[in-house]
Amino acid sequence: MVCPVCGEPLDLEGYEAGDLLDCEACGAVLHLLSDGTLEVVEVPGEEKEPLWGLEAFGKGEEVVLRFSGGTLEEVRLLKAELLEALGRLEEGVGGEPPREAEDEPNLEPDYLTVHVGTDQGPLVLRRILFPGARDLLEFTLPSGSLYELPFRQVLAALRPVLL
Repeated sequence: MVCPVCGEPLDLEGYEAGDLLDCEACGAVLHLLSDGTLEVVEVPGEEKEPLWGLEAFGKGEEVVLRFSGGTLEEVRLLKAELLEALGRLEEGVGGEPPREAEDEPNLEPDYLTVHVGTDQGPLVLRRILFPGARDLLEFTLPSGSLYELPFRQVLAALRPVLL
């Protein structure tokens, strides 16, 4: 297992799900989840720079997601629905579970999908789970536009707005 912040190898021997641990290389505080993955709790000295390509603003019960990548697009949806969808993807519960190991190597990325209703139509969230590749989250907007961002960075950027 490697630190999701700096990529340094971590020794998880003696740690159990729910434990907090510190990365000795970068000082990040990490939470060991029940599925064996690590969640970033705190990064020392982090300036909370916005995630490039995605901004989020809370407006009462709703959140406005603003995507930029040449053009500017906004989607408005309920905070609770987005929080629940991200939670499902984090837990590994979605519309298309990862495929089982087969006789032939699976060259297609495995993914989980969750659909969320917005003011403009369905927003599709797809977490790409390809072994050895970056953990990515794709947003397919009601307009058909596709945005691909690092999953853990999206969680870190959206949690303060959603909670």
